[in-house]
Amino acid sequence: MRADQAEIRPDPTIALVDDLLGGIGRGEIRVPAFQRPFVWRPAQMLELFDSIERGYPIGSLLLWQTDVQVPSLDRIGGLEVPPPPAGKQISYLLDGHQRVSTLFGVLNRPLRDGPAEDERDWIWQIYRDLRPDPLGSDRYRHHRSGKFAPHLLPLAAVMRTRNFLRHFHRVELEVRDTRQADALIREAEAVTQRIKGYKLTLVRLQGASLDQAVNVYARLNRTGTRMDPDQMVSALTYRKEQPSLASRIDDIVTAIADTGFGELPRLAVFRSLLAIAGEADIMSPRWSLVADYVQNRLHDALPQTAQAVRLAAQFLRTGVGVPHARFLPYSHQLVLLAMLFHVRPQPSGWQYDRLRRWFWFTSWSSAFAGATSTTLRKALGEMRSFGIGEGDLEPDPSDVQPMPELFNLNSARTKAYVTWEALEFPRRLDMLGQPFDVVKLLATADIQVFKHVVPKDSRPANRLIFPTTPNIGVLAALKGLSPTRGPDLFDGNPHQNGLVGRSMTEQILESHGIPLKAWRRLCEGGNGNQIFVDDRTEYLAQRLRIFAARLDVPVGGNMEGMADDDSE
Repeated sequence: MRADQAEIRPDPTIALVDDLLGGIGRGEIRVPAFQRPFVWRPAQMLELFDSIERGYPIGSLLLWQTDVQVPSLDRIGGLEVPPPPAGKQISYLLDGHQRVSTLFGVLNRPLRDGPAEDERDWIWQIYRDLRPDPLGSDRYRHHRSGKFAPHLLPLAAVMRTRNFLRHFHRVELEVRDTRQADALIREAEAVTQRIKGYKLTLVRLQGASLDQAVNVYARLNRTGTRMDPDQMVSALTYRKEQPSLASRIDDIVTAIADTGFGELPRLAVFRSLLAIAGEADIMSPRWSLVADYVQNRLHDALPQTAQAVRLAAQFLRTGVGVPHARFLPYSHQLVLLAMLFHVRPQPSGWQYDRLRRWFWFTSWSSAFAGATSTTLRKALGEMRSFGIGEGDLEPDPSDVQPMPELFNLNSARTKAYVTWEALEFPRRLDMLGQPFDVVKLLATADIQVFKHVVPKDSRPANRLIFPTTPNIGVLAALKGLSPTRGPDLFDGNPHQNGLVGRSMTEQILESHGIPLKAWRRLCEGGNGNQIFVDDRTEYLAQRLRIFAARLDVPVGGNMEGMADDDSE
């Protein structure tokens, strides 16, 4: 603490939930602009209300009470809040944004019938199941449709008596059994009292300066959502005359996501910024020192970082073929590519080819598994030298194995395998012989798109992206293909497609990399299931060897058996 700064002392008080919501609704409690955005998952929101009803502690809220005008958010929990009232002291929330946003966004929302107008607002529609059966956090649930159900109490009806009466007037009309309706009302009244009567601990800081308040915020490490390094440095470098560092990083991530590539890892974008700004240790430096000596360089480097990350993402998507950001094998690859495109925005053709080789080289190995500050410092130096034409990229070939032992999307090899498979088999047919765009499907669907063919086998060859009709599994759909189905070809002239004489079933299987002999054994059942996976594994491994050879990447003779120990 500087000599010219007075010591600040916390003043703990107790307040009810209604007091907190009222203060926000009057503009007297604000969330400062340097706070992190709302990032809680839906399950965390449900757990908060379950804890409140049970009377469990949810942690204290830290407020900075001051006359200083600080830029603050105009929306909390997705709802607009009024501006600070003139002539009144304002309390700025330093710790508890996620909890407060959940309480305000759920309890203060207008009571609606039917789904939310904005599809993204469904997370704020939380209901309490009033039936006696639900246990634990199952008592609270999201109800996306918003369709009226007598046993579901919308939490938007809890804080306002008028909304509560309106809801239960409808319950009485819908429920003909008077005893059942009375039981629902009694339970709802009890829930309402528990929520309204819950006591929050508010700790107020009186008399602190802006610098002191920001430093208090930056040094918090409470339970709940841990502060990321970029949020830490963002708080420590906060200046009211410019957007926060964290919000600028959000802008970079959002701009890439808007291209259809998905959200890049924020931490990787932040580390790219550190590297471009000249910070030697991008992994785990003392963040307060980083903020002190590179804060101006960080903000100055933001435009260069945005451009470099954009070019890196473009290379990953079009130069390599990564279908979506979620399939980037290592986030450190993004950092190193950003450094390359920072020093060499337009690589030569030779450099571009070497970069492509480097990507597959590192993705098929444990190159960045458990990477340390020293590892990344060395890799950044090599990438910078390569970019300015003073070196080459020569990764270690000792553990290059393209075929992962298990299908595990936390593994770099599995993510690389998904990308390769999308490149190798780009246009596939569903069970009806209709083509679908696998890259588009990977970019829009979740991991559930990868279906098991046979049970209890976790190898990649047992996973298939194979759309089927409702209520038909992948195994049944494959077995239902007819070996004599005629050549009702799917794409124009059969002579142009080289498909003359091949049945539709053969075309479907080939589009997914399934050998005909493997499919026949699958149709036999029994140990044919195991043989199917073995045969397809061998076939895919051979295709991978050919792909690697074209890239001049050396691969060991045995493509199987490499443990998935390659996640970051």
